[in-house]
Amino acid sequence: MTGNVHYLHDGPREIANFTPVGISEHRQVEHLLSSGAMSAMRFVIEAANFKRRTSLIRTLRDEKAEVVLDSNVAELGTKGRFLGAMRFAPWAAENRPLGDDDFVVGTNRSIIEPISRFAIDNGVGTVMAPTHYLGDGEDRWFRVDHESCEALRQELDRRGGNNTAIDYPLIVTYAQLRDPDTRKNLVRGLQDLLFDFLWLRVSWFGADATAAGVERYIQALFDFHALGKPIITDHVSGLASLATSAFGAASGFAHAIAGKERFTASGWVNPKARKGQGLGGKTVYIPGLDRRMKIGDARKLFEDARTSREIFGCPDKSCCGDTDKMLSNPEAHFMRQRTRQVNKLSNTPESLRSETFVTRHVEQARRRADRAMKLKKADDNSKKMISKSQRSLTRLENVLVILQEQLGPVEYATAAGKRAFVPEVGAKGAEGLAHE
Repeated sequence: MTGNVHYLHDGPREIANFTPVGISEHRQVEHLLSSGAMSAMRFVIEAANFKRRTSLIRTLRDEKAEVVLDSNVAELGTKGRFLGAMRFAPWAAENRPLGDDDFVVGTNRSIIEPISRFAIDNGVGTVMAPTHYLGDGEDRWFRVDHESCEALRQELDRRGGNNTAIDYPLIVTYAQLRDPDTRKNLVRGLQDLLFDFLWLRVSWFGADATAAGVERYIQALFDFHALGKPIITDHVSGLASLATSAFGAASGFAHAIAGKERFTASGWVNPKARKGQGLGGKTVYIPGLDRRMKIGDARKLFEDARTSREIFGCPDKSCCGDTDKMLSNPEAHFMRQRTRQVNKLSNTPESLRSETFVTRHVEQARRRADRAMKLKKADDNSKKMISKSQRSLTRLENVLVILQEQLGPVEYATAAGKRAFVPEVGAKGAEGLAHE
């Protein structure tokens, strides 16, 4: 089943850092790669955009990057997401969400065969199993997803794709994750499935999670260690993403360059419930606040209160060197800094990792926020944001210190080894991709 999937390990176990590439981010990713601003080499490409991203995919192949194909079935199976960009997925149904009959192998409507054929024809090393969002009364899909994952494995093997790995996206609500019985049932249901990594996407959890939310999320993840699979926390960024891995609960995380940092399923089942999300407009991540600011707001803060440049600016000449460059290219700044954070934690022995994270990441951020509380010339909006971040960081630090004492030595999640994939001779792979 894993003939050409190789796991590469060296030193302390690496924290896996995946970058999903959205519908409009491919050029940005290519630019960051070519400029050296981005060294993270694990990417997720959506099926809806795959055929239109041939240039990027060639670049990733040349760089021997790990590429995971997102089947987009979760979105295609809900009333609120099957239209829009998702409709370009090769197995999207016309003018309707995917239904039960679309997962019956051997029928004209089955999407299992097209997914396996697409993965093999395009030399994809890993494909995400066709699974559904299980919240809002949709947990009936769990049985269907189990059978679909088994069917996809069989189809891949039948077509000669036994070297193609399957990752399993588990998409639930925060309330479901917090419920011990639900976790037990989920683990039991996944126990006998043949898949590689478990991807956990939790509605109402992400970069802006509260301190208590982070602590409970970490505690809940330990139950999934019974599967013996690497665990990737999907749609999580900021200190929350680093915390889950630093404390050993997860093997890594996934978020986009400037998005997919928090998952909210509002409107997936009921489109009328959809609400606008995100800050709107270009943003810059401020590590000392563990939050994003609109570029205009950040520039105003730096101009009004000059000391804020010293507190929150990027003096690192190998990254930005000054706040103007930081604000003119916030994506490059974010990716460089995030890569360095991950590398430093990955190189820290597991026995010291949680303590190092608390003291060198959370505490330092909190100290910056403490210092910023004394800024006199910042406008009222900035002061409110700084005050809110300072309280959040203080709570997070306190909660994680207590959690560290409570947990003691922990058994870390299975390492998410780098998967290097070499297409079989005759597979279309890169040779079957046309230039843009």
